[in-house]
Amino acid sequence: MGNRPSIFVRTPQEHLEHMWRNPSPLAHSCPPGHVRVYLLPEWTPGKNPMKEPWAALKNDFVLEPAGELDLKKVKGKWALERCSAIDLERMQPFEERCKGRLSLLALKVLADSKGVVWMYEPTPSKDTISIREDRLRIVRQYDAAVERILEATLGRLSKLLDNGVVGESVSHYYPEHSGADPGLPDVPQEAHSEEAADKENIGEAKGNKSSATLYQQQRQLVFFAAFLFLFFSGALGRYAQFGRDLAFGW
Repeated sequence: MGNRPSIFVRTPQEHLEHMWRNPSPLAHSCPPGHVRVYLLPEWTPGKNPMKEPWAALKNDFVLEPAGELDLKKVKGKWALERCSAIDLERMQPFEERCKGRLSLLALKVLADSKGVVWMYEPTPSKDTISIREDRLRIVRQYDAAVERILEATLGRLSKLLDNGVVGESVSHYYPEHSGADPGLPDVPQEAHSEEAADKENIGEAKGNKSSATLYQQQRQLVFFAAFLFLFFSGALGRYAQFGRDLAFGW
C-alpha cells in the first residue's frame, strides 16, 4: 500500500506541507552508501529545478550493493505513481537504461555540485488524480471536525466561566444580589418562625442542589482546562497524528 497512491497514504503535496510545518533538516553531508534526492512534485522541462529548493521533497536513500538506486524506494517514500531523474545539463527528463533503477554511473552524472540528484513526478494518471482528490476531501473533513470540537470546547468553557462557576460564587458570597427573599418584616413571631423553618428547609435543599451543581461545573471547568492545556502543549496534536496515521496515513 505504501508503494503506490492510495487514500490511506499522504500525497506528495501533503508530504511537502508536512515538511514545511515540521522542518527536519538533513545531515550536512549524505551518509556513506546513500544518495541524496530532491524531488519536485511538479516540474516543467526546460526549467532549472535548483532555483526552487523549497519546493522539493528531500531524503537520503540507501543504495543497492552494486551502488544503484532502486526507484521503488523513492516512489514508496512519497506515494508516487512514477518518478524520473532530471538531466541538469539539458534540463530534460533522464531516460534510465535499466528501467526502475539508476546505476552508480548515472547517479554521478546526474548529481549536482553538492551530490544531489534531482527528480520529479511525471503527470499522474486520471485514477491517481482522482484518488488524491478523494483523500484531500477526507482530510479536510477530518480537520474541520477537529476544529468544530475545539470551538465547542472553548464555547462551553466560556459559558461556564460567565454563567456557571462565577455566577454561583457571586450568589454564595453576596446573597442580597442572588435573588433570595431576605424575609418579610412585621410578621407575627410564630408565623415568622414557621415560615423561617420552611424557608430553611427549602434553602437547605436548594443549597445542596446548588453545591452539587457548582461541584459539577467546577469538574467540567477542570476538564476543559486540562483539555486546552493538552491541546496547546501539543499532546493532543500528537494523538491526532497517531489517529491520522492509523486511519489514513496523515
